[in-house]
Amino acid sequence: MDTLSSIWNILKVALGLGFVVFIHELGHFLLAKWNGVKVEKFSIGFGKTIFGFQRGETEYVLAAIPLGGFVKMLGEGTEEEGGGKSTDPRSFSNKSVGARMAIISAGVIMNLILGLGCFAYAFGQEREELLARVGEVIAGSPAYEVGLRPGDNIVGIDDSSADIGFQDLNRVVNLSSQGQVIVFHVQRPEVEKTLDFAIQPKREGASDRPMIGVMPGLSLHVVGYQPPAGTVDPPTFPWAAKSADPILETIVAAGPVGEPSVALSDYEAFRILSARNREKPMEITIEHQPAKPKEGASTPERVSVVLPPNHIVDFGFRLGVEPIRSIQKDSPAQAAGFRVGDRIVKVDGRDDFDPMRLATECFDHAGSPMTFEVQRTESGEATPKTVTLTVTPAAAPPTLNYGKIVQTEDFEVSSLGLCFPIRTTIEAVRPDSPAAKAGLKPGDVINAITVPKTKGRSHDLKAGGQDVWLSSREQTYRFDDNTAAWPFAFSLVQSFPLQDVGLTINKAEKPVSIKPEIVPDWFDSDRGLELWPATRMMPPLAPLAALREGLNETIEKVSEMYAMIRSLFSGRVSPKNLGGPILIAQVAYSAADSGLGAFLSFLGFISINLAVLNFLPIPPLDGGQMVFLLAEKVRGRPLPDSALIAGTYVGLLLVLCLMVFATYQDVFRLLTRYFF
Repeated sequence: MDTLSSIWNILKVALGLGFVVFIHELGHFLLAKWNGVKVEKFSIGFGKTIFGFQRGETEYVLAAIPLGGFVKMLGEGTEEEGGGKSTDPRSFSNKSVGARMAIISAGVIMNLILGLGCFAYAFGQEREELLARVGEVIAGSPAYEVGLRPGDNIVGIDDSSADIGFQDLNRVVNLSSQGQVIVFHVQRPEVEKTLDFAIQPKREGASDRPMIGVMPGLSLHVVGYQPPAGTVDPPTFPWAAKSADPILETIVAAGPVGEPSVALSDYEAFRILSARNREKPMEITIEHQPAKPKEGASTPERVSVVLPPNHIVDFGFRLGVEPIRSIQKDSPAQAAGFRVGDRIVKVDGRDDFDPMRLATECFDHAGSPMTFEVQRTESGEATPKTVTLTVTPAAAPPTLNYGKIVQTEDFEVSSLGLCFPIRTTIEAVRPDSPAAKAGLKPGDVINAITVPKTKGRSHDLKAGGQDVWLSSREQTYRFDDNTAAWPFAFSLVQSFPLQDVGLTINKAEKPVSIKPEIVPDWFDSDRGLELWPATRMMPPLAPLAALREGLNETIEKVSEMYAMIRSLFSGRVSPKNLGGPILIAQVAYSAADSGLGAFLSFLGFISINLAVLNFLPIPPLDGGQMVFLLAEKVRGRPLPDSALIAGTYVGLLLVLCLMVFATYQDVFRLLTRYFF
């Protein structure tokens, strides 16, 4: 069945993308016929003919290279065999400039109409979209600094107060211009008034586009269970029996074993409950809900499962603390007088505190004052001074789930609202720990961590609980070139099964093999559940409303394409985001597998892209031909053949270079994914 489904999806992709090309060329063909131009050939694809036939004066062809198509008209940019221009009144070159403009632009117009139709159909169906709810806020990011928090709901952006989805947030941020400030209107739980946050998106470090640093919020729908390294005797998860109709596994209540369960309505409530009881076994109640409930259906089945506490696994060394890099606005740290550049040296009088335990320690002291000593260097002074600060932490749960931490992210103390880098220099080693047994000592510098290829429980329910690769190849994360940070590496060790990893010490050629051990009194609130992003079902629109929204979406997508092109040229967006035929095929297959509405939305997007790219003023694209015709209209006569030929060759070279570069990016992404 899976094989047949894959074949059907591949067929849909081929037919869908072929139809987009067909519609474009059909526009040229129909307008040529309308204006009395002889069409010699109508081809989908380039190169050798796979299938073709002659009807009337036109040859219709399906060719071997499926990278576009063309309509060959009599007299289109060519000379007759005798050497002169065609005198046939049906020649393209003998038609008026207006007629030729109409023929050239018809393909683009047809693509715009197709895009509108696809979008209108999608809006006429029930569809799912990501809520504009903040999940994780990346430490040190623009959103972090202004004070956005997990659980915040974005209800408006700038002057727009329409229904906002997370994809709208991403689009506005990704297409922002240099220095642009975007105002996000936010509803925060337990706060009555709407809050406004002015944020300037930034492109920093290895990022390939502007960002503000937020991840989408999570729902309570469980889609996988991967026991972390510190979970002893993980349970068998009570998945629902396989069914023809999709079933949602939804957490509806939870609580420590032996205590009353608490009904849950959102992920943030579950997260706080888990953090406060992280050292206790947690019983969660799962409801097997049909994804699309039917009238008269029976009461959903409820089952319970006990998830054991998840211990942190540790190597037994303590690393150094770098100066504070970022402080959240209106945070406990800001109120207490912490400053960017301060370096924490003591916590409640202790100078041997483990920075990796600091977030948990502060969360446990929520509501109670703590004393910090920091080293601070004032402006114009060479010697730092010690400053004592008293701060009352907030009840903001920390996380060590690698799916919620960016690879280069600083260590966040969420209860204080500050973050700092972890210096990968060992300051102390616990006796009899894995680090001590491996021969590590204070002063050693960790340059990199190597994680072996790793198997674990399935993340996909369709796989039937079979073991799958969590990491299909060995991966090395380097700290000495700032492409990775210790918090991410530490979280990766927590989330994968307990196993040996390699630590490169003092730039040695061979890494030291070391297996972390379970820490009896250190617990993480994450218990291995993989949750679906928070979404909402949008009802189908009436035909006229769907058409109106389809038109708005078409206009928006055209604007987005031009904004993306502008951002690429300005360097605001990296050319690494370009995709060629491989990426298009991959995304098309995923959309085809998601249903007709999603697939038609994708085809609409591709159709709009084709329209915009084809109308760029680059010969031999339609836009380039339009430039030649405009020049002819202004001059009152055609451009010289030498100018037309030179422009066409230069444009063709640009187009070929772009295609080669986009395909190179596709291949590089594949090689990076599977081999590097």
